Amino acid sequence: MKSELKRKGYCRQLSFQAFRRGALALLRIPLAAGTGAPDRSSAQSSFPTIVAALIWLGVTVTATLLMVAYANAPGQPGSPPMTWPKSSQVPRDADHPTLVMFVHPHCPCSKASISELALLMTYCREQINAHVFFLKPAQMAQDWALTASWREASAIPYVTVHCDEAGREAQLFHAATSGDTVLYDAKGNLLFHGGMTISRGHLGDNPGRSLLQTLVLDQSAQQTQNPVLHTPVFGCSLFEAECQKGSVECKQ
Repeated sequence: MKSELKRKGYCRQLSFQAFRRGALALLRIPLAAGTGAPDRSSAQSSFPTIVAALIWLGVTVTATLLMVAYANAPGQPGSPPMTWPKSSQVPRDADHPTLVMFVHPHCPCSKASISELALLMTYCREQINAHVFFLKPAQMAQDWALTASWREASAIPYVTVHCDEAGREAQLFHAATSGDTVLYDAKGNLLFHGGMTISRGHLGDNPGRSLLQTLVLDQSAQQTQNPVLHTPVFGCSLFEAECQKGSVECKQ
């Protein structure tokens, strides 16, 4: 709840700052015309400037609101199988929960997801079998997936990084958005699916990481978990045509 209030407060702050900048611009207009008594000619000459300032203010506020709306718009949710898919190449741990995250290597939003995974692993470490799959379309060269996000994920202790050829594993687990994460218990039952950020590219406390940490460290939570927990995923599409091209990065 505190994170949600903090996020809403941040959105309002952005809008207020844009309005304040526009208002200050309007207040400077009379100063630019001089300090003498206003007359009709000066008022007429300043009218176009006032109109331009109002238009600028409207555009600024609109752009700010659009950016805030985009940052808080979740991607398409996944629909992973309720039990571990037998054809998966991921080595499932029979003694610990297994976590799998699917990432588009060129998605800027997913850098935050990887950072949240790194934080989760500082608490869970050897209590979880964690894997990150980076999408590589069939037509792309191998190094297309070897981005900064790949290197950051590879540096996380106890995390294994894979190249997901043609998105095979992502499709097997029905993942659609970069950052989508699934958690299965030691018996192969789905416990959680969703994201680990509260908005696109946003670092900080979030329900996804908190739920995963509880499920991994609290055995009783795994045994009593019903129905499956899920959270929104904030990231770029894994299989959208634009995101399959090597010459075009995912939407910023």
